[in-house]
Amino acid sequence: MGKRLMLAFKVALYILTSTSALFFGFWELKLKRQLTEEALNQQHETVSDIDCFYGFRRDIRRERILKSLPPRALFKLRMVISLKIIFAVALVIAVIILQR
Repeated sequence: MGKRLMLAFKVALYILTSTSALFFGFWELKLKRQLTEEALNQQHETVSDIDCFYGFRRDIRRERILKSLPPRALFKLRMVISLKIIFAVALVIAVIILQR
């Protein structure tokens, strides 16, 4: 009975930490889009901009816009990124420690 309980605890911990890291990862994407959408829509695009690399170029422009935003606007984004990293590291640590 003890091994089953320990296995259930491990699975629950893995699921909890991985879903938390994914949740904050998706929240990060949402915040990046919210912070940069207006500035991206104001930029002029030509027909030649729309090709198979359009998404990559748009993401690069999004990152440049994020770098130019004031630190106060980026505070919430940085908090979400740090929480995502904390839960990802917690998952790795949990896997390493609980494999024994």
